Amino acid sequence: MGGPGHGAAVSDWAEAVSLSQGLLLWLLLSMGGARASREPLRPLCRPINATLAAEKEACPVCITVNTTICAGYCPTMMRVLQAVLPPVPQVVCNYREVRFESIRLPGCPPGVDPVVSVPVALSCRCALCRRSTSDCGGPKDHPLTCDDPHLQASSSSKDPPPSPPSPSGLLEPADNPFLPQ
Repeated sequence: MGGPGHGAAVSDWAEAVSLSQGLLLWLLLSMGGARASREPLRPLCRPINATLAAEKEACPVCITVNTTICAGYCPTMMRVLQAVLPPVPQVVCNYREVRFESIRLPGCPPGVDPVVSVPVALSCRCALCRRSTSDCGGPKDHPLTCDDPHLQASSSSKDPPPSPPSPSGLLEPADNPFLPQ
């Protein structure tokens, strides 16, 4: 049926196809990797601007504060054979460096400390979540907005100073408190 060189021609053709497929795969992977390193599909772990609520039970005021928190994507792995091997610890976006700013709540009754502390993220990293210092994704203990704003004001720390404030330099609400009618 085929001539004496037919087997060699098929072998050469298969080798050429295999080589071209390998070259194409290498090109696609190298181009995709270069693109991903310049423009990640998901924003990586970094400080971002956020609005948090600052309130105390004994004070009839809730202040929203602009600050920076850690948020973003951290690369993780999941085992294919989960039943056979133990789970791989998952990392989340955590504070690397954080400082706390003090906010004075107006309208607190005498005898109640009107000062609350708000975290300001200076830098972030992907690490295991420590429940003692971070919100690990469970029920929210600290709401981002005021639950029951009897009196609501706003404070802003868009460009927080690099050093912690002294007790005499506590932040005050930026706007006059709004009294509900």
